[in-house]
Amino acid sequence: MIHNETIQPLGAAADRKPLLDALFLLIGLTVLRLMVQFVPVPLSMVQTVSLIISMVFVGLPIAALFRAAAFKWSIRAAALALLLGLVLQFGLAFVAPMFVSGVAAVLHGFSQGGLVVWTLGLGVLLSQMVNDKNLIVPIAIFLALFDVWLVFVPEGPVGQIARGNNTTLATVAYQLPRPTNVPTDGRAVPLAYVGPADFLFMAMFFAVLYRFQLRIRQTAIWLTPVLICYLLTTLLFGSVRIGPISLGALPALLPIGAVVLAANYREFKFTAEEKLTTIVLTVVCLGLLAWRFNVQPPKPPAEPSMKARGPKRSKSMRLPPTAEQGQFR
Repeated sequence: MIHNETIQPLGAAADRKPLLDALFLLIGLTVLRLMVQFVPVPLSMVQTVSLIISMVFVGLPIAALFRAAAFKWSIRAAALALLLGLVLQFGLAFVAPMFVSGVAAVLHGFSQGGLVVWTLGLGVLLSQMVNDKNLIVPIAIFLALFDVWLVFVPEGPVGQIARGNNTTLATVAYQLPRPTNVPTDGRAVPLAYVGPADFLFMAMFFAVLYRFQLRIRQTAIWLTPVLICYLLTTLLFGSVRIGPISLGALPALLPIGAVVLAANYREFKFTAEEKLTTIVLTVVCLGLLAWRFNVQPPKPPAEPSMKARGPKRSKSMRLPPTAEQGQFR
């Protein structure tokens, strides 16, 4: 929630409990991340612990965003959260390699917390642009379908990352740590990734739902298990393909938008013109997606034969995500 008329110091004359709750959740998440990185588990339990860890590392950030959105945000407070989070994520990620592995692991843990903080700040700022609760419907529909294009359509940027190496994604994404059965020096090994846009728009929706006094608690209660199941799908069935769709990388804004709309559908009251506009938007977006899925991308030009090119050093193979390393997008 943003109040333009009163720009106060962070927490002055306001209940700071939502922020403190969110802070404790993020600190707990950082401590748990360090435990996963340093404490080995028996080999027979690695797979089970991996699934449990993935659920915890998805559920706790959602809970932190939900609690933080209840704070009475000012423009300045949201901007400070955005700036602080960016400094934490990218600043600590930049300096972490300069330290020994143990210290680097701690810095990496706080860097990941910074991602949640800046997406919260930016999400709250974006929520100020939503001045009518009915706008939630077309926004949720557009974001969901746009995310489908980003992930599944061949030229979509997220799809390209998912089908190539994960260097770019690892730089900006939220990482779910992978437990190990042998002692380590604290170097983080990701089990899966969550794109920052997912947290950003969750924060935006939470802030908007709080501002218009909609069904915020019901939304959070349903959203958490839905996204956990969504993540488990990428981990357990990441190597499965259904036509052009790979379950190793899924568009998370699709279930986020669906849950927001399903939990709050009784709160929206549309005029006939608004209903028509929403229907047309949905049909157009679905039509474009259906058309693009049915159009084969042009084949790249054939490369010269090995004889014509001469010998060449082999390159490492770039593998798509598998059940062991999904991309929850």
